[in-house]
Amino acid sequence: MKTSMRPWTIPILGLVLLIPASYFLLTLFVRVVFGSTTLYYHIAPSFLETPFDIFSFNKSAWILYGPLLAIMLNTPAMVQLQLRKRILDSRVFIYYRSHWLNTAISLQGALLFVLLLAYLVIEHCRY
Repeated sequence: MKTSMRPWTIPILGLVLLIPASYFLLTLFVRVVFGSTTLYYHIAPSFLETPFDIFSFNKSAWILYGPLLAIMLNTPAMVQLQLRKRILDSRVFIYYRSHWLNTAISLQGALLFVLLLAYLVIEHCRY
């Protein structure tokens, strides 16, 4: 019996890409709820104080763009577009394949990305 690891590579890569954003938001949650700032100030300066160009890729980019990359990798695995050409017209059909892990990673990535954008807007307006 042959098993292939190929179907698991995209979800595992998506989970790895979600780790930096999850860790950052966990430290932010601990700071806000419990008042412990040690972990937050260990990771937050890299997110707030580095020169942040839109195309730079440093530690803060892993935090911000990791969920976005996870969404971009896992969404095509569950949504499939097909173009069917006929004689008189052509139509595009959208098929949803039920892969629960890809769906969970895409939804968590979207939630993390929205939370990070809200955090950045609040921090920008605050200072």
